[in-house]
Amino acid sequence: MGMEKFYRTVRKKLDLNREEMKKEVRDEVTDELRDDLEEEISYIEAQMKEYEQLVAEVNHLLATMRKRKMQEEGQTGQIRMDDFEEDDIEPLKSKLRELEKSMKERVEKQQALG
Repeated sequence: MGMEKFYRTVRKKLDLNREEMKKEVRDEVTDELRDDLEEEISYIEAQMKEYEQLVAEVNHLLATMRKRKMQEEGQTGQIRMDDFEEDDIEPLKSKLRELEKSMKERVEKQQALG
């Protein structure tokens, strides 16, 4: 007896409609995936907010550094990163390291799950 004939016989004996069975299985799988993905989506959204905050802090630091440097030197043109002393850019480097660490952790967690 072929598999198709077997399934047809089982459905007939149990009085099951093939389309109803497919719909039930599809609905069940969809619900399970939704639950699993909902956690992942919430986590990703939280990570994105953290990244956005870090990027905003980095941008704020850059703007503050440029403004201060321009005021100190009375410049009105562009300020290059080379114009800053090491002590001036340490807070920026710290924020960038924090962002890099957070991104590495996310990639490692994703690889562990995958």
